[in-house]
Amino acid sequence: MAGRPGRREQPLDPQAGPLERFALGLRELRESAGLTYLEMAQGAHFAASTLSQAAAGQRLPTREVLLAYVRACGGDPGRWADYWERVRREVYGLSGTERRSLTAVTPSATGRTEATSFVGREHELAAGADLLTRCRLVTLVGIGGVGKTRLAQRISRSVRERFMDGTYCAELADLGRDRASAEAVAEVIAAVVSVSAGPGQDPAHALATALRGRSVLLLLDNCEHVLDASAHVVRVLLDLVPELRILATSRQPLDIDAEHVLKVSPLALPALWPEPLHDTGATEQDPLASPAMTLFADRAGAASPGFRVTEANRHVVARVCRKLDGLPLALEIAARRLRTLTPDELLERLDHRFRLLGPGGRDRTAHPRHQALRALFDWSYELCTEAEQTAWQQLSLCVGGVLLADAERLCGPAEGSEAPAAATPDDTFEALAGLVDKSLLTTVDTGDHTRLHMLETVRAYGQERLAESDRTQSALRRHRTWYLGLAAQAGAAYGTSEEAGWLRRLRPEHPNLRQIVIAPPPGDEPAEIVLGACLGFWLHCLTSGNVGEGAHWMRKVIEQQPRPPASEATGTWYRAVWVAGFLLLLNGDHVGAQEMIGRGEHALADPADRTVRQPVRAELAAAFLQLRGLAALVTQDTVNAARYSQSSLETGHGVATLLTRKQCVAQLGFSAVIQGDHARATALLERALAMSDAQGDTWHRCYLLWALAVSRTESGRPQEAVELLRQALGHIREIDERLGEATISETLAWVLAPLGAAGPAAVVLGAVDRVWQPSGSPRLFGFALLTAHRERGIELARRSLGDVAYAHAYEKGRRLGLRRALDEAFRGLEAGES
Repeated sequence: MAGRPGRREQPLDPQAGPLERFALGLRELRESAGLTYLEMAQGAHFAASTLSQAAAGQRLPTREVLLAYVRACGGDPGRWADYWERVRREVYGLSGTERRSLTAVTPSATGRTEATSFVGREHELAAGADLLTRCRLVTLVGIGGVGKTRLAQRISRSVRERFMDGTYCAELADLGRDRASAEAVAEVIAAVVSVSAGPGQDPAHALATALRGRSVLLLLDNCEHVLDASAHVVRVLLDLVPELRILATSRQPLDIDAEHVLKVSPLALPALWPEPLHDTGATEQDPLASPAMTLFADRAGAASPGFRVTEANRHVVARVCRKLDGLPLALEIAARRLRTLTPDELLERLDHRFRLLGPGGRDRTAHPRHQALRALFDWSYELCTEAEQTAWQQLSLCVGGVLLADAERLCGPAEGSEAPAAATPDDTFEALAGLVDKSLLTTVDTGDHTRLHMLETVRAYGQERLAESDRTQSALRRHRTWYLGLAAQAGAAYGTSEEAGWLRRLRPEHPNLRQIVIAPPPGDEPAEIVLGACLGFWLHCLTSGNVGEGAHWMRKVIEQQPRPPASEATGTWYRAVWVAGFLLLLNGDHVGAQEMIGRGEHALADPADRTVRQPVRAELAAAFLQLRGLAALVTQDTVNAARYSQSSLETGHGVATLLTRKQCVAQLGFSAVIQGDHARATALLERALAMSDAQGDTWHRCYLLWALAVSRTESGRPQEAVELLRQALGHIREIDERLGEATISETLAWVLAPLGAAGPAAVVLGAVDRVWQPSGSPRLFGFALLTAHRERGIELARRSLGDVAYAHAYEKGRRLGLRRALDEAFRGLEAGES
């Protein structure tokens, strides 16, 4: 292949024809100027590879490429333009419709011969080949650097036998946006297939005339910046050439009727941790094995001889791949940095990825927009409208995605004095749709709602652009106010029929809440904004399995506001202290929990505090007494648990904003369970259950059914306990509460063992361990009674099965995941298996 920068050019025979003589003349011009193609490309606005192809002798360059080549070498543009016109007429004829015979496909006709391995993409390759059988226009759409060009070239090669007259690649990247006319696009395509329009003839129609009746595949690469022009030319060609197939690559679709879009996503990533509730499918296969890891290891080994992915570095390499989103270009540039850095150092520096993955790690022969990560995203940013750029900046603050409805509020017309991000809600929607079309946002259907996701690298670029603007503080305030407001609304709904919906609503927003709470609040932010959100944290953190993190959040909030504010937020502060005490208690920090309870009670007892009215003061006092009762219950101090719970019921008589009254009744019932008074326990627990049913409180209903099951087990009625636990698990799945599911499942395991189902019990115990270990909470929240039951259940299962069989069943449970382990256990019970 001739003319590649950095390689010896193929010899040309001047007797072969005018094209070859023209190319030799261009080579002599470059040699007399003493320039390399890379040096010429620096000021020519064309890639070195494009300039080298002009002198390859395979086809006549476009007029624009020729003039850039000549000017770079200091030649006479007028003389060379005349020479170019003579050659064009000699080769293609005056009419412009005669052309050289289209030859069968060669490696140069569909881009470069591959110099590196091609990794993954089996599904896309098969889908692309299939679509080209059925469809006339297929567009590979994806974010810059995702590997669309390599994939398109692979697809072209895989189907080339279908196209008797050849497959040809037209590279549109070098067309500037200021030259984005349909004529310019058509001329680039025509030059590739050796067709030229005559005087006054439309290039697209000349091309169509030449291609008519031919079996040809055209690959149009990098259409995004000349989208309208490309769409126009493609429309003309498809209308006039029925046999033609077109494969295009672009960051957004061409949006014409014949188009079938094939999304190109980043390479699949390694799994850093298994999903505890579900089967990971990783029984034999290495969970870190993935196309992203394979690509990085291949490129790193080539760039830094001796580098290998080892047991010692594989987890670090996996984190590098995940942090770079599996973007092939980013992985390839990062791999070259291993000449200087260790994998750990590379990972550490990726927080500043746009500096690290700059020109120093480039492929010197790549197009300038692919030589550095920043250049790639600069180009994407320039292709966006102002509204799209503003939305990109705002949404870069969102972690873990954002609901479309939330994105419209965050990016829409701003309230107050802030400058509006968009003029109208319709403008906002169009800006978001534009980012989706440009592959900067991806959509996920979550059932009833659309969720938008942004790659971490896209987010990082948006944050840098935001920092350069004058919108940083207003964007941060919008983000904080919106998500803290969601948490406050969720807190107000706990204990009602809306509770389950709000728990599901808040679950995916945990990463957004995390970054808000751990960041220092703006100096002008009212205290009630964060304090009001805290009421949404306690049940959310429990049901999402983030008790330890929630406890850390609340410590931080109370440290920032150690005393009740002298404002309307005073009552909110007391509720935040209660939330802190609750989460610290369930996280096993009994000392910290007691300190929080004492802090709240001491402030309530302050006679100087007149900001909280007496009825509210009584309810708050009752809430802290309830929490003292729960703390006593955890340690099996039934006397104090009952005393504090009863005092709480007698202190508060209004409508509590926390779970005070029904929880106190439940605590009295569970105290009776521990004391062996099962008749009283049943009466109290059923009373609390009726209160929860009346309010539609799904979460509390689950734990009350579980408590009744514990009572049935203690009183020697395990079959009834199993049915109660089955009901509780059904409700707990409505809100997808991980630790609740683990608690109920753990209880099921030690109920199963004495029923003769030791095998299913061991399987469930293995699956449960996968849930507790990453939660940060003590197993079974440290309840002494439950811990003792668990130990007895394990011992009974071991004795029944033997150590070897028990270990085998336990490991089976870890592989299955909790949901599948539970389903298998219930099926086994129904079949009478042990």
